This record gives sequence, C-alpha cells and structure tokens, in this order.
Amino acid sequence: MSTPVFSAKLDRLPATLDLFRDFDTSDLADALATGGGRHAVAVGSGGSAIAAEYLVRCRDTLGLGPTTVQTPMQVVLESRDLGLSDVWLFSASGDNPDIVATVRAARDRGAVSIHLVTRNPDGEAARLVSTVGGALHTVPVSDRKDGFLATHSLLSSVTALLLASDLVSRDPRQPVQLLDSLTARLVDMRANFTKAASRKALTTLRPTDTLLIAADPMLRPLAVLLDTSTWEASLCPVQITDLRNLAHGRHSWLHHRGAETLVLALTTADSRPVWVTINDALPSWIRRFVQDHCAGGRLDNALAIIDGLGLIEVMGETLGTDPGKPGTADYSRAIYDDRSLAQFAETMPPNVRHKRAAIARADTFDPVGAPLDAVGRKWLAALAMADIGGAVLDYDGTIVATAGRWSVPEPEIVEELMRLLRLGFRLGVATGRGGSAGEDLRKVLPPDLLRSVVIGYYNGGHLRTAEVDIEHDPAQPDPAIQETAAWLDENPELFSAKNYKCRGVQITIDMDWLQRPYRFLVDLGGCAAFADGRVKVMGSGHSYDIIPTASTKLAVFDAIRAVLPADDVVLCLGDSGTKSGNDHALLAHTHGISVGEVCGAAEGCWSLFGSQPQGPEALLRILRALLPVANGKVRLDVASLGLDSR
Repeated sequence: MSTPVFSAKLDRLPATLDLFRDFDTSDLADALATGGGRHAVAVGSGGSAIAAEYLVRCRDTLGLGPTTVQTPMQVVLESRDLGLSDVWLFSASGDNPDIVATVRAARDRGAVSIHLVTRNPDGEAARLVSTVGGALHTVPVSDRKDGFLATHSLLSSVTALLLASDLVSRDPRQPVQLLDSLTARLVDMRANFTKAASRKALTTLRPTDTLLIAADPMLRPLAVLLDTSTWEASLCPVQITDLRNLAHGRHSWLHHRGAETLVLALTTADSRPVWVTINDALPSWIRRFVQDHCAGGRLDNALAIIDGLGLIEVMGETLGTDPGKPGTADYSRAIYDDRSLAQFAETMPPNVRHKRAAIARADTFDPVGAPLDAVGRKWLAALAMADIGGAVLDYDGTIVATAGRWSVPEPEIVEELMRLLRLGFRLGVATGRGGSAGEDLRKVLPPDLLRSVVIGYYNGGHLRTAEVDIEHDPAQPDPAIQETAAWLDENPELFSAKNYKCRGVQITIDMDWLQRPYRFLVDLGGCAAFADGRVKVMGSGHSYDIIPTASTKLAVFDAIRAVLPADDVVLCLGDSGTKSGNDHALLAHTHGISVGEVCGAAEGCWSLFGSQPQGPEALLRILRALLPVANGKVRLDVASLGLDSR
C-alpha cells in the first residue's frame, strides 16, 4: 500500500532544509553557550520530544552541563526548584495548552532561563515566553501544516540545533557542509534502492508484531522517533530498550514471544561489539534488522532522524497504514485540547509550589483537605486585611543572612525598622543568639528607639529591651541545661571538632561540629533531661539549640501582644519554619510569614514569595510594604509586593 500523505511530506522536506541556507542560528548558539555550565531541562510532547532528545546529544557532545528530558506534565507537577536550571521547550505550534502550562511552571519554579523553539512565533506559549522574559527561537519551515506526524518542524528544529551547536564547538565546520550532508541523506532516503532495502528487512512485519528497538543510548533521538511515530500512527506495538538493558530480563520476551517480535538494533561504532554478542546468542529464527549510525554524534543523529522518517514510511507501506493520515477518533481533539494541566499550573504560583514542596518532603499530603491554592489565597487575604500593630522578627537568616550573620543589618533594613518604630510600631526580635544580637542592633539603631525593641535571647529564654547589654544582666542558669551539658561532656564521641557553647539557658552546637548531625536527636536520647522532656532541641540553618522546654520565641510575641490594642495583629517573620525549625511555633499561624523554609502542613507557615527571594531580601520587601492607612494603623500592601508579576 502507498502512503500518499506521509510520502508527500517527505518529498517536500528539502524545501525546509533550503531555508537554512540564509538562516542565522547565532542567537540559538549564544543561548546554548550561555547556559553551558548549567543543568538543562528539555521538554516536548509527541514529535517535539524527539527534538528534546536531540538537544541532549548536542549538549553532551559539546561538553555542556547535564540535560534531563521531561514531559510537560512532569515539569508542571514536580516541586524541585529550577533556580540552577535552564528550561528548553520544543513545540511546533507553540499553541498547545500543555506547553503553555510548562512555561508557567518553569517561571514559577524559578528557572534561570526559558527557551522556546517553535515554528510559530504567534502561538500562546510564544507570547507567554516573551512576557516572562524568556527567549523565543523561531525556526523556518516550508510547510506550516505539519500533518499528523512531525516532519518539517522536526527537521527544522534538529537542523537549527545542529548548526547552532557547530558554532558553539571549538572546531566548527562551514554550515553549507552540514546542510549538504543533510540534503544528500534526504535524497538517499527518498531513493528507490533505499526503500527497497528497508522493505526487504520489514517484509514480514505484521500489525500484531512487537517492534523491539534495542538502541545505543547515543541514538536515543532516533529511538524516540521510531517509538513515537509507530505508536501515534498505530502501526504496531513497540518497546524501546538499550542494548545492555535488553540483557537484564527483557530478553525473556523473545523467549516467550520471539515469533511475534522483530528486533531493530540501532548501533554505533562503540556499541557494535555489544550487538554482535547479542546477535550471535539469539536463535536464527528471530527476525532482526540493524541500522548503524557511525559515532552517534550530532550530525550522525540528524542523519539518523532522516533515515528514521524513511523507515516509518516503509513500515506504513508494509502494514497498510499511511503514517501521515492514520485516522483519529472523535474524542481525539477533546483529549488534545484539554486545558486541565494549564489550569493546574495557574493554581501553582511560587508560594504555593514552595508549600507543596514542603508537604512532599514531609509526605503529609491530605487528599480531602481544601485545595492548596485556596488555603494560600485565604491566608494572603487575611494578611492583607489585618491591622498590624507590631512584629516579631527572627534574627539570623531573617534580619541578617545566615552566611553573613556576624555583620550588622543592611542599611536599607535598618531604615525601614526606624520608619516603622517612629510610627509607633512595636518591634520584637526573637533569636537563638546571646548578647551579640543586641550588640549589633545597638550599633545601627538610634538610642531613642532601643527601648521600643524587645529582644528574646536564647530562643525566648531571656527577654530584655535592646538598650540592655545582657553581658551585665545575664540569664539565670537552668538546671536541666547544666545537666545536659554534663552529659555532652561525658560523650565526646558525638563531636568531630569543637565542642559546644553553653550559656546558662541554652546550649548551641554547630552542625559542622557533630560526627553525625542528622542522627543527633537519636543520639541525644541517652540524655535524661532530653528523654524526660525537660529540654528540647530547636534547629536552624546552621546549628542545634538545646533549650529548656519552657523557653519559646512566643515569649517575645506575648510581650508585644501585651502592649497592643486587642484588635491589633502581631506579624511574625522568620526563616526556619519547618516542624523542627526554631521559628515554627512563631510562624505557624495566620499572621506568620516565612522568609525561608516552610512546614509540611497546609495550614502551617507560608512564604509570600516561594523559594526566592529569601532572608533579608524578602524581609526588606515585606517591611517596605508595611504602610500606614487612614485609620492610623499599618497594613501589608500586598499589591506592592509584585506577587503576580513573576
């Protein structure tokens, strides 16, 4: 049977290739080179998944960073931050709802850059990429209606990546050489002798047979092309494996269903010996067909994709199906056009994704609870409507960055704190530190404001106003802390370097000082004061604090709450909001905001911004948004935070 629709598409492919004779791929080359040291996520569905796999080979041969191929749904549903990754999207039309959802997800997950390779610069995804500051790479095609299987758009994307990658390499060829090689392979693929050889190899293939593709991993673009096209055109069942993975159990299929299987081996110079061993071991009656593609490099794979299109044509002829028009069901369009993934992506702004990631870490997902985005909107609305009379701020990781915690607060933060204090705003600082926090605040705040600031040292174990130097007014030692210190002295094997700091009402242990920091709570089980609940352990980003059970940062909250009108709200901000974090109790309520980690409870502490910005940068934005309103109160101007602008 002939395949008029698909064959006509293949006949016209040289016209698309000719468009590259005058096409500039330097912008695409710059994009590849700029992200060379970073991880990349390559995304595509259907035929575009082949181009995504080809990007992997291009980046690998250029010695660039690792590349992960994902579907749009993976990118939308995963929680991992993409702040160290580029995202490359491939979509012929640039208009399907799944790729639009992927653009939103990549933006909200903080991707370093977003690139869309498409033939259609006017699609919805293309417009969104431009809106969020991504890069649009429009590739030329001679036939914009690509048909059922990707042909022109696939060849165009692969050719653009091939030429751009050649520019990035340190040993570039003339573009005309590459284009001449592709053109020659197209001519060869259309030649009768090539088709005849493929027909001979596939003459016994039946619609009920399984096509088992055993591929060199360096030829994965070709393997994915054959898999995708075979399934989409409903030619026959197909399975991909690599040559050695076939040896780990998948050969059992051949033992039980060898007569119903045709093995297609895709090899390179490196994998030929692997295939020879397999081929010699297989019974002679098992049908097999081998395609070899030199070294499996960038050009080899581009040529292999052309060969693969020709092979799909011959399979269609053999099996009586035109791959360019196999026929689809009435429900096909409804499935393709469904916007449920795009709608889900719209409910996942950065702070919801941040909370969702914490829930995933804690493995505490509640399928019958309110939708997470609804919980987040309710929390944000409550913040926006609150009359705020004061705030309690964590110190390390919030007022100052954890990495620079021995420096005084930045001038911009000091300026905002002074502005609020002079409005009559009540301020508390809840810190795991001792006197150094007060000492640093006395360096930057005017003396007339210090009495308005309450500091809860040692995680709330010792409250004093900021003008008091606690070196001259120390906390009374707690017996349970002294007992714990004695136990630590008796167990030096817990420590790798320095020991610990004991300051009467708190023991501080730097995580780097411990032999097994993540087993510390288990190891501490042998301490009677911890085992019977007289002391507890609070974690921060860099240390463990052992404090009396009665100590809490909420003591600072209570002190601020006591001097405010009953209807005023106390805002609480910190960075360690996980269940074991030393800010958890302070933040796990309606008016708590994390500028770092959040907990795994939907109704627990939330971040406004998601994973970025954090620490003092996030705090500064929040402080600047605390503005006086007509009733003399202070409110959080949510609109000024730019939460909808990412």
